[in-house]
Amino acid sequence: MSHAPRDSRAQWVSSLERLSKAYLVVLLVVLPHWKFQVLLDRPPAFMFFEVRDFVLYATDVLWWGALIVWLLSRVVARPRPLIAGPLFIFMPLVGLVLLGFMGVPQAVDPPLAFYHVLRLSMVLLLYLMLVNLPLSAGSVTWALAASTVLQAVVALRQFELGQSIGLTFLGEAPAKTAWAGASVIMLGGERFLRAHGLTQHPNLLGGCLSVFLLIMVGYYLSRRGWQRLTLSIALGVGLAALLVTFSRSAWLGLAVGTVAMVGLLAVGRQEEPFPWRPLAWLAAGAFIVLMVFVRGNWALLEPRLGLTVEGTEIRSADERKELVGGARVLIEQRPMMGVGLGNFSLALYRLAPQAMADYPIYQPVHNVYLLATAELGIPGGILWVVLLLAPWVAIGRCWRRLKITFWLAGLSGAMAALAILSSFDHYVLALQQGRLLFCLVFGLWASEWQRCKVVDE
Repeated sequence: MSHAPRDSRAQWVSSLERLSKAYLVVLLVVLPHWKFQVLLDRPPAFMFFEVRDFVLYATDVLWWGALIVWLLSRVVARPRPLIAGPLFIFMPLVGLVLLGFMGVPQAVDPPLAFYHVLRLSMVLLLYLMLVNLPLSAGSVTWALAASTVLQAVVALRQFELGQSIGLTFLGEAPAKTAWAGASVIMLGGERFLRAHGLTQHPNLLGGCLSVFLLIMVGYYLSRRGWQRLTLSIALGVGLAALLVTFSRSAWLGLAVGTVAMVGLLAVGRQEEPFPWRPLAWLAAGAFIVLMVFVRGNWALLEPRLGLTVEGTEIRSADERKELVGGARVLIEQRPMMGVGLGNFSLALYRLAPQAMADYPIYQPVHNVYLLATAELGIPGGILWVVLLLAPWVAIGRCWRRLKITFWLAGLSGAMAALAILSSFDHYVLALQQGRLLFCLVFGLWASEWQRCKVVDE
């Protein structure tokens, strides 16, 4: 009888943890979705609302729900130490949050900075949850496979029709090739829509898919039979969707991530033999999908690859260069404390409008290294670089004592892809889906790192 309260407590903890994991699995399925409600509309009205307003996202319900239930499970359970994961990830994350709080009083817009620091703090909590309550590789992969197929179905149809397909209730952003501001490819005088799926922009969809695919490959390599076949189909469909986003940064991220993943498997100590056959089949399937796409869309690829010159590509490049110049101006003005987390666009408008004289489109600079430095100061930029490089330094230092699993290799490839995406886009730090994507990869990697690290030779 003396064990009854303990058994009851254990059952409550187990139930709460299962519920928390269920929230996370559903979150993974809908992570790219752009379903939201503006809570407070703030000036200036001409700026894109996500860089100035307070917003509640549908994914917040799942994200925060998972955290609340997990924290409740820890309250119900007997006190247990909280695992921070590898310090080379945890400490830079904590440092970014602390810098964010320190910068609030001096921010260009303190309430907006505080809002974004609170969100970044929640990202840190989600990371801790993934480390302390790890999801199985299978639950993560099948959730991402479902998300990939859903996004692919929508994206391929958008590309075929040249417009959105009416799924605004799921978060699809309305778009048509003829609309000003739509993400298109110009070919002569004709416009072709880049697919964005259920996200707000093709680059964001491409980034999500490139990371999803690499994580899925890590699990695919360990499967057999119908599971491997099913994942092969999902990977092929996802690759096709990634191609129709025409996102060069996502393509490069996938390529670099693939090289990193295969390189780890080729030269590292492994729990299993090198997976020549499944990788060969996967490469053959990817080659077929790529050749079909190239054959049907070569004319559209030429301006994206810089083989021909189109006005939209020139304007895009000039806008990015101007934003880089604006970032440098802000860093020179506030080198140590920055302009405040999430304040880059407002800071450009208020402190350096002359930097945007040619293209007055106020948005975050398309480089997270510069963005973190401008918003959190030089210490923030350094912490971001450390965060992305430290895992690779750790792999190098522990090389002889580390057994590379397929899952760790896939997550490492995804981590390499994020480093590339951070060089060419801002969403990894600036937008909801990007932050969740970043937290997912680093949280899962940290959990697997602890399992794979071997102390003895």
